[in-house]
This record gives sequence, structure tokens and C-alpha cells, in this order.
Amino acid sequence: MSLEEEEDSTWLLALESALHEGVDDHELIGITRGRILPDEHRAQIWYTCLGGGNKLSDFTQFDEIFDLQEQSVVRADCKALVDKLGNEEEDKVSVVCDVESIFTHYCKTRHLKYDSSLLWADLVLPLLAGKMPRDHIYICFEETLEKYVPRESGVGGPVYHLLRLLLLYHDPELSTFLDSRKITPDLYATSWMRSLFASVCSLDATMALWDIYFQERDPFFILFLSLVILVNAREQILEMSSEGREHIITTLSGIPSGLSIDDISDFCSLARYYIIKTPGTFRKVCKENVGCRDFATVIFGSVYMGHGEVCNRVGDLPLSQALCLPVSAEEIIDTCDLLQASPEDIEQMLQHPASFQTAVQGLFMAQRQAVASETPGCGQHLCFIGSGREQEDQYVHMVVASFLQRNTQYVSLAKGGYHAIHDLLVHNINESLADHDSKRCLVCAPDSQSHSSEPADHEDFIASPKPQQSFMNKFSSLSSVFKMRSVEMKEKLVEYITNPNGESLTIDRHVSPQDRGKLYRNQGDVFSIEDEDGDSSRENDRFEVVRLSQWLKKPDVVSSFSCHQVKENGYMYKCHLLLMDTLLFVIRESEIKEGEGHVTARRTLASIVKITSKKRHPDLITFKYGTTSPDGEVTITDMDRFLIPKASEATKVIKEQIMKQMEAAKS
Repeated sequence: MSLEEEEDSTWLLALESALHEGVDDHELIGITRGRILPDEHRAQIWYTCLGGGNKLSDFTQFDEIFDLQEQSVVRADCKALVDKLGNEEEDKVSVVCDVESIFTHYCKTRHLKYDSSLLWADLVLPLLAGKMPRDHIYICFEETLEKYVPRESGVGGPVYHLLRLLLLYHDPELSTFLDSRKITPDLYATSWMRSLFASVCSLDATMALWDIYFQERDPFFILFLSLVILVNAREQILEMSSEGREHIITTLSGIPSGLSIDDISDFCSLARYYIIKTPGTFRKVCKENVGCRDFATVIFGSVYMGHGEVCNRVGDLPLSQALCLPVSAEEIIDTCDLLQASPEDIEQMLQHPASFQTAVQGLFMAQRQAVASETPGCGQHLCFIGSGREQEDQYVHMVVASFLQRNTQYVSLAKGGYHAIHDLLVHNINESLADHDSKRCLVCAPDSQSHSSEPADHEDFIASPKPQQSFMNKFSSLSSVFKMRSVEMKEKLVEYITNPNGESLTIDRHVSPQDRGKLYRNQGDVFSIEDEDGDSSRENDRFEVVRLSQWLKKPDVVSSFSCHQVKENGYMYKCHLLLMDTLLFVIRESEIKEGEGHVTARRTLASIVKITSKKRHPDLITFKYGTTSPDGEVTITDMDRFLIPKASEATKVIKEQIMKQMEAAKS
């Protein structure tokens, strides 16, 4: 028995024992850990994960009176649904009656008018296929509909505005293309949202997807699954620039139909990856004088409150008018050790566009090099922070718009600007906010002449002891827009303006993909793009505990890559790949103690026989280890799978190092 088969056997035995003992959903999820479920246990696990064991249903009180105004439509939909299941003729009447009872009772108790376009028939189909008792089907239908299907899923629903903002954040070029064709998410994603993909995917794929979905217990998961579908089909979508709008909408709507059961684990892993890469504020509704409240209760939930109240609450949301993804002041403070107040000096953009372009290029250049050298506090995300005053912040919006027009990824805007951040830090303002000057602060001294509403005076808002009118100081103002906590980064940005050609801008870094070595010669390319059927990643039994900072600075480290290791159950762990002369180390970041890591794998470069990626998921990389016989036959003995940003660059560096080792061995 292989290691993978032994592990499968172990968790299945644990699952069967837990189900026999009647454990709660938390213990079950601790065992299943995001896996696709066995057919024989699916119904029981779905029921438990959806809270069926703790819910008292009123379905037993159904009066069996079928007198809805739309009853004939309900019955027709139920008959069409049962025909899809292929039951024996003698069973069909009973199943039709059960489904009609479920829909009728739900409409009566919720005071709803039945509407076929809501796709309830598609939503209940997987539950019927799971062969649940009738009362369990009703509870699971009710819970799925009210926990995971957006309450307002029609045209203009808030969930679609949120999906558009997420797409704009992660793939602005694709978002801009769809906007230019006036193709909003409610035109192609309605069936995805209303049926949790059941109306567009095969039944097998839908049931596998729901296995993981119900274990996630995150109503927003549907948004990131939708995001993955769009981003991974971006080339196909962008190539339709000459097609008509209706053709594009139809094509978009049908993209999930290509998902097979073998795609589901990777599909969900990528969704988790995008969740990690997204600010968490999107889950909150933040309004002035109200604070933040859970967005899930606004988009999802019971319809008991009635349509009028739903419309009023949704109508107050600013999503449809949002320029980009908003980030709350709370989240900015939580993710920064040092927060600098940031003015938006727009005079440069309006009156000196050439200088503004130079400043922006400097920002991007320093950002790229800081990311490459793993400068603490610097990353790919750009959070713009305005003053928090409406008249001034209209100029901030112009800067944000200019970055979005460049198709810049990961652009967000701080809600409430500096004013909101100041309010949160007010009890410890001088210690928490660098260079805070209460005499010049626009919050502490709102009537001070130092902060005129004219754009030319915006640099006075900088928390800086020596304000200057020079171009370098203006650029310092712009650079502070970039959410960072590194003073060193700011100095290098200013240095770029002194020397825009970049000769004096030096950042110590590891070997980059541009530092090309010799490529393979007379060798078959082991770095192929192909589909794999599975993953048998394993971990060492004992993990060595190390200090990450020390290992990343080891002199024998050729290059390092921040990534996420993807396990066979779809769970991901933040880790680092350390490439050395002859070895590849996998160091997983400690979830308990910051700065520590665990050496989970030590691979020799000679053992790497293949590196593959899926065509639809180019950043999901699988390293295959094994041996090659004298006659060229490859035997795979182990695998590791990683999500690596810009994976092609990482694999190129590793490939070059393998080649160097091979040439050294020959000599």
C-alpha cells in the first residue's frame, strides 16, 4: 500500500468512527479537511455541516395544501427536475410530490411568490441525488438558500458590485475590458450565484464542489470561485474583443460547464489563494457614524425581513459607486507596524504630468525591487490614503483612477483616509503616528491655515518636521501613498528621482530570473505544461525549527520564493522555497511563533525529474521527484505542489541551477 493509499484509509476510518459517534460539524471538518467526500457519507456530512442536527424544522407542519397562485409552474418545474434524475416510473410521482411540498411550504412560510428563474430546482437537485430523507432535504435546501445564495441575486444586486470590485483589484485589465463592453457580472454570473454553479456544472462536479463548499462555511466563497473562473479564462475573454456583446455574455455564462470532478480541488485551492491575497474589509459594510458591520448579513440571510427592508438596506451601500476596493482604517493599522500619514499632492499630476509619470515609474521600480529583495513591510498591494475631507479627496480619486487606467493590480483606497486613521489612534497618537504635529494636523487643528483646500498646499498635510516646496518633497508625498512601513523604501524612491536612470538605486537581492545562466542543451525539456491527475505530497516526520530571517540570508542561498504549499486536501500553508547549489528546501512559516519556520522538506536538485503546471492554473506548480534509468525511463517517487506568484520566473531560476549542477557533475 502506497503512502497516499494509507493516508486515505486512515482518514476514512476516522470519518466512519466520527459519524458513528455523532460528532459535531467542527470535529467532522477537522477530519475531512476540505476533501471531496465519499458518496456513501456525503448526505450525512452535508446535513451536519449545514447545521441540520441543531435545527428544528417546521416542515413537519406542512398542511399538504397545494394552492399557490403559481402552483402549476411549481409542479411543471418539479416534473422536469425529476426527469433529470432518471428514477424508475413508480418512484417519480413520490419524488415530484416531495419536491413540490418543499417548494410550496417554503413559499408559504416566507410569503414568497414562486419564480422559476430563481433556479430552486437546480439547487435542490444535488440534495435529491444525495438520497436524503425528505425532511433533511428541506432543511438543507433552506440552509443552503439562506446561508450561501445571495438574497438579492437579481439585476443590480450588491453581490455583483462586489464581484466587479474584486475582479478590478486582481485583474484590472480584464475588468476594464468587460466594463468597456458594458458587461456587468449580473449579466453572466446570475445562474452561478443562484444555484451555486449547479445549473451550469455537471452533477458530479457540483456535488464535489459542494463537498468543499459546505466545509468552508464561508458565504463569500462563491465570489472567489467566480473570480477564479474569470481570471483563468482571461485570455479567452480578451480574445473576444471583436465579438458582439451578447456572444461574450453567453460565453462567460457557460465557462463553468467545462469543470470536471478532477478540477474541483485545484479550483477551490485557487479560490482560497485569492482570499488570502485580498484585504478582509470587503466582508464589512463601513459607513460614517455607523461603523463596520458584517456584510454577510446584508448580502446573505433569511428573507423573513421582507423585500422592502432588504431594498432599503442594500440601496444604502456604496458598492455601485466605489472607484476601487475599499480598505478600512482598522485593517490598515492591523497590518502596519508604522503608519505614515499620507497627503495626495495632485498638483504634480495636474500641472506637471511628465514629473508625475516619472514619480509613478519610480514608485513601480522601487516596489518591484523591494518585493524581489523581500524588504520587510513592502509588497505588491497599493493602498491610497487621502485626507478624509471630501473636497481634497476628489483629487485622490484622480490619482487612483490613473493607476487603474494603467491596469495596476492590487489598488485599494483607505476608507475615511487620514481622518479615520487618526480617530483610531487618537489615544496614543504621538507614539503611533510618525512625526505627528498637532499644530499642523488637519484633525487636531482643522482651522489652521497650513491646510488650505487648494491643491498646492496639500504637502502641508505630511507629518514631517520640515515641510519643503521642492519636487523631491512632493514626490515623497506621492510615495507615501504606497502602503508601507519601511523608511528605507521611501529613501530609495526619492533617490530614483535624483537619478531616474536608476544607476545609483541599489537594493541587495537574490538572483533574479533576469540573471540568466546556461540553458539546457541536448536535453529533453523537463519543464512541460501538462495536466496531472493527482498529488501525493508528503511531509517529513520530524520538522526542524529554524529562524526564517537567518535561513533567508544564508550565503549559500541562490534564490528564494515566497509561496503557498498546497496539500492533497486543498489546504494551503505559507512557506518559502530556498534554492541552494544542490538542494531545494521547503520551509513552512510557523502558525504559532512569528519569525520561525519548519523545514518540511529537503530535496536534492538531482531528484527533480519534472516540473509541471496546469494550463488553466499556471501559478500552480508541481515538482515531481524520482529517478531516471539508463534507458531514459522516469520513475516518480514523490511530489510537492505550490502556488507561486510569477511561477514561470521561479521555475526558470530553478531550471538554470539544475543545469549548472548537471554541467558541474559532467566536469
